[in-house]
Amino acid sequence: MAITQRSLYKTIEKIGEQHYLTDADLLVAILDEIIRNERIKIIGGRIWRLSPKEKKYHLIYEEGKIDPIGKDFRIDLNEYAVFGEVARNRTVLADETNRTLRAHGIIKYSATGIGERIAVDGTMYYEYLMAFNTLEVERELQHLLSIAGQAATHLLQRRRSESKTHELESEMAHARDMQKRILPEHEYSFADYDLYGICLAEKSVGGDFFNYMKTPGYTDRISVAIGDAASKGFPAAVQALFVSGALMMSAEFEAMMSSTLRRLNTIIRAIFPNDKFLTLFYCQLYAGEEGLLIYANAGHSRPIHFHAKTGEVTELAGTGPVLGLLDDASFGIANTNIAKNDVLVLYTDGITEANNGKEEFGEERLIELIKRCSSSDSKTIASKIIEDVQKFSTEDGYSDDKTVVVIKRKDK
Repeated sequence: MAITQRSLYKTIEKIGEQHYLTDADLLVAILDEIIRNERIKIIGGRIWRLSPKEKKYHLIYEEGKIDPIGKDFRIDLNEYAVFGEVARNRTVLADETNRTLRAHGIIKYSATGIGERIAVDGTMYYEYLMAFNTLEVERELQHLLSIAGQAATHLLQRRRSESKTHELESEMAHARDMQKRILPEHEYSFADYDLYGICLAEKSVGGDFFNYMKTPGYTDRISVAIGDAASKGFPAAVQALFVSGALMMSAEFEAMMSSTLRRLNTIIRAIFPNDKFLTLFYCQLYAGEEGLLIYANAGHSRPIHFHAKTGEVTELAGTGPVLGLLDDASFGIANTNIAKNDVLVLYTDGITEANNGKEEFGEERLIELIKRCSSSDSKTIASKIIEDVQKFSTEDGYSDDKTVVVIKRKDK
């Protein structure tokens, strides 16, 4: 099974939990992990570092099933137009034009920019490039390598930030207060539905959020959102607050779901650094016998729908990429029906990726837990999920924000 965008980001983020003497050591660890991962179709790769003074990229590391070039190899910026394309788009898939590299068997390649962008003779270049050799060049690979570049950039920025500053307690307290104010009450009732949400931040503040939103003038529908910012701590909280507020405003103006996500994607790309993205599940639940649910899933963990009549479960798959990743992203919508006594569980990946030091909690455990608790009310189900996940992960040092929203349709 191919690796997901979110899983790749998490894998790289865990690498960043280790200590590295230099930025280059961190990037080497990331490249080695990508090459080793059998779910990513990469056979080898190289890391290049920009030398603004020499106006060249220097090869600093190469690994994998590739013909070695040698660490002293350098490429002039002016001889390689693709460097500017990487600066504009972060990740490119292209045919190799450099004669030396073609002589070493590099015919097609992919490259992603990492770190800060630096001006050289009026043109911007990334301080690092990570180039990959692959047997297949495809669009999904470009998405994955964009994620890798963004995640690596975020780790570099975090390393540099942590070496200079400490969290300011007063600012964090203010952020906690803001986040509490924007989160809704846990419990909510609508038509013959009961909803219950719980959001636990791993740090003082976090990047998870959920919300229930009414549309003025309409009593037959309610909007529900759950999101997860990829970064951590204060930056993630700022992004989560922004998106949650934007969704509230969108609900006020009855905006179409797909156009709301397109505009959100554009704004996130413009306001937030391009190494930060956000997953989102956004739905509208309608009153009525049909139990209609319309939804859009922007790269978020797939909600689990327990069907009371059959005891089966289905998952609400993605309808678009994560928010903030691509300039030209489009988002589809889908629908399903919630029958009486059905349970729909929305959650962030901090639930399924909770780890006990040996394995993750996983979707299978979550599904079995939902089945066992399906006859209970939404509050009991949500509380039981959080309780079991917390107990499961007490031995593991790595933790993430955890959020769950349970929607249950009552049998009147």
